[in-house]
Amino acid sequence: MAGGEMMVPDWPGRIVGDEGHDRIAACLVLDIQNAPEWAQIVLDRVDAIINGSEDHWEMAMNAYILKMDAAICEIAPAYEEQDEEIVWVPSLEFRAALVAWIKQIDQSTG
Repeated sequence: MAGGEMMVPDWPGRIVGDEGHDRIAACLVLDIQNAPEWAQIVLDRVDAIINGSEDHWEMAMNAYILKMDAAICEIAPAYEEQDEEIVWVPSLEFRAALVAWIKQIDQSTG
């Protein structure tokens, strides 16, 4: 990747223009960023929710607040000034996107 170019999240099944998928992509870029250690921490928490080790998880990040249970992930704007609505996506879709993002990070730094 040329200097200064930002990666664009992509994952199997992503639908560009879909409100939920666009919000997942924004969350990956703005909150997870190009930080593999942080991405793995988030993935570990997501996996704990999906496999039933934990009932729910909530985390305020840079731009969004994630609230997750085994079925649904709520992605809410962290700041009201952004004039964004809350979006809900299946937790497994969020996980798939996060796993793909981690692979993209690894490929860009490796």
